Amino acid sequence: MNSIKRVFIICLFSSFFMACAGSIPQDRIAEAISGPFVPTSIIKPSLEQSKLDAQLLNFYREWKSFYLKQGCGPNRYLVDVSADGNKVEGGTAPETLTISEAHGYGMLISVMMADFDPESQKIFDGMVSYFHDHPARSNPGLMAWNQLSNCQDAGDDVGGYNSASDGDLDIAYALLLADRKWGSEGPFNYKKEALKVISAIKELDIDPDNHFVRIGDWVNRVDEGQYAYTTRSSDFMVSHFKAFGDFTGDSSWYAVRDTTYSIMDSISSSYSSDTYLIPDFIVGLPENPQPADPWFLEGSDDGLYSWNAARYPWRIALDYLLYDDDRAFQALMPLNVWIKRVSDGLPENIADTYSLNGKYSRKSGFDSMAFVSMFAVAATIDESNQQWLDDLWQDINEKSISDEDYYGNTLKLLAMITITGHWTKP
Repeated sequence: MNSIKRVFIICLFSSFFMACAGSIPQDRIAEAISGPFVPTSIIKPSLEQSKLDAQLLNFYREWKSFYLKQGCGPNRYLVDVSADGNKVEGGTAPETLTISEAHGYGMLISVMMADFDPESQKIFDGMVSYFHDHPARSNPGLMAWNQLSNCQDAGDDVGGYNSASDGDLDIAYALLLADRKWGSEGPFNYKKEALKVISAIKELDIDPDNHFVRIGDWVNRVDEGQYAYTTRSSDFMVSHFKAFGDFTGDSSWYAVRDTTYSIMDSISSSYSSDTYLIPDFIVGLPENPQPADPWFLEGSDDGLYSWNAARYPWRIALDYLLYDDDRAFQALMPLNVWIKRVSDGLPENIADTYSLNGKYSRKSGFDSMAFVSMFAVAATIDESNQQWLDDLWQDINEKSISDEDYYGNTLKLLAMITITGHWTKP
């Protein structure tokens, strides 16, 4: 069913009808009743591009000076997730220095900020070298997910030598961008490196029969494979899958993209038709996708829209912004309607954990950049969100780097790169 039509029907039988209807232009409602419509325009905050770029560059410089470190060997660069003194979450070991997720983010940031930073290729190459120093035990094309302050991989107690799919996927995409930006005639053949990583991801991070993204290379080796039929919504990098398919000519990546959208549709239809929220972890694949139970893997919020799923609106929006995939638009429009309504249009009212029916957790904090910035990216898909996007952007720029940890600050920077129009495809 067309997503606007679905939201209209939901609102019609809801006490929130006026709030919902007010969030969707009347011509859109009429079109939703009669049939699909063609999306109009992608939007940016209501500022001159030069002002947007200045705000992006200002925060990039702060982030770089705070989190980007040279160390663990000559000409090596990494993202120090402990630099702000905050506890590093996500099952990491004590004394964690960095994780593959952060390394992927750092590589993406370095290549996408190349037009602003003359040091970017030197930094990027240093991050490639660090990646080479820390291969996953399963395959040198993947990265060991957790390193310590002594520059060694974390131990067996946290599976430090395992891979995490999100880091692997972003590293591969960043290498594709580097080939496009700088070519592959320098110290590193970025194209060859990218193909190596993409091949390893396909072999170990993708279910070979059902074409969904596993949560790492380790799922068949642990606890009798109970995690093998699990996916994580933060790994729904549908635009990456499109890019990998286009670059390699391997159509199986298009199947991964299609399967991801199918999982999203199944969850939203069965568990979150009022909100279109997606949980951190989804189990029961391939036949019966469902939210994970509490404490399935990381914590009590594993089946909720929480710190993993926070990245979902950004990941899905990229497929619309880069490739104009209408499935992304259909998934995000009702999500945008819901978050504007539930927050009363105030970014500071956005909670950091929601049940799939839209109730925020009693232990939630509010106004975290890990959530606000990702909803801001989602807002860019349609002009009906202009005021909402402007308010989100203002909130993003008013938040000091000292107000957030590595995770919130890094997602904020990635969102700013996207919103200002500097996120690119290979």
